[in-house]
Amino acid sequence: MVLDDRVMYGLIGTAVSATGAGLSVTEIQAIVSIVVTIAGFIISVLIPVIIKIVKKIKEAKKDGVITDEEKEEIIDTISDGVKEIKDNLPKENKENK
Repeated sequence: MVLDDRVMYGLIGTAVSATGAGLSVTEIQAIVSIVVTIAGFIISVLIPVIIKIVKKIKEAKKDGVITDEEKEEIIDTISDGVKEIKDNLPKENKENK
């Protein structure tokens, strides 16, 4: 499965969880649903990007010095990850911003 697919499925799952939070009957159910929705979003969308960044940093630190080229690669990885997340947000969120 491609990373884009995982991000999209993660966002769909988060949207379903948010819908469940909106339909909660009691305040406790609503609070639990919100917490689970946020945790699910973090796990499904942000963790793959964070893992890529950590791998790049570890790779750059192997020789003990982070060169300018390695810094550029890390920055590019961060930029690509942010762009990837933005591109996969549902259209409703894009139109509101």
